[in-house]
Amino acid sequence: MAVKGMVRRPHYDPDKGLAAGILLEMDAPDELAISFQYDLWANLQWLACLQSKAENAVDLAVLGHSLSAQKVWVLRCNGHSLDHMPQVEVSESAMRALNAEWMEVIERIQDNPTIHYRRSTGEALSSTFRDIALHVINHSTYHRGELRGLRRSKQDSDFPETDRIGYTLHVAPK
Repeated sequence: MAVKGMVRRPHYDPDKGLAAGILLEMDAPDELAISFQYDLWANLQWLACLQSKAENAVDLAVLGHSLSAQKVWVLRCNGHSLDHMPQVEVSESAMRALNAEWMEVIERIQDNPTIHYRRSTGEALSSTFRDIALHVINHSTYHRGELRGLRRSKQDSDFPETDRIGYTLHVAPK
């Protein structure tokens, strides 16, 4: 069940800089769920691509790093801080299981609470749930861009187009 939330949308104010913002109402949990469904779709596209390629060990390690980071953050959102980076298998089943963990957290967490956690160095930090979730999605997108660069460096242009708008236009449920 989605809960309406207020989200600060930044806009440029020449006197205050980019930090100024306006509050808009949006269905934040639904948007986060859609974003994680998009992320799963994009990661699965890349997994299929990389499994069909030779010389893919570095590329699979990049994808694995992205999944491990998602695991760290979902554990933090569930109240567990780790002193190490967990290894997540780079497989469809592991991706689907991790996505299911995120879907459960999105459904359970209400009102954008502050999440208190420790980095692997022991440093205590806190961030809002929404900031964490958006960071996780952006982190994955960043590394899929890195995968494009790695494939291009091998003179390979046969890789998936996984921009969010393509998912929204052609894959996402209407």
